[in-house]
Amino acid sequence: VQGAIANGVLDAVRNGDIPKEKANDLGIIVSVWLNPSVIDDENLDHKILFDIHRKATTNAIKKAMHDEPSIEWLLENQDKIIHKYFEKALKG
Repeated sequence: VQGAIANGVLDAVRNGDIPKEKANDLGIIVSVWLNPSVIDDENLDHKILFDIHRKATTNAIKKAMHDEPSIEWLLENQDKIIHKYFEKALKG
């Protein structure tokens, strides 16, 4: 998925979400988690995996560059936002 993320960043530049003249001045940190079962999945569609991560990267950058969600919304909803895997762990 590293290639997909790189393509997603380039898509964000192409779309204007990252100004082209700022591209060499910005750093982007991306954390990706893949279920270890993908190693053994004989039906894994690598194109779908690539496309999903490319789109997710582009969308995340767009939201970040447009302050979405706003800091006001995040502060108001901080205790209501629970990551689905963290919630699953809490429920056992």
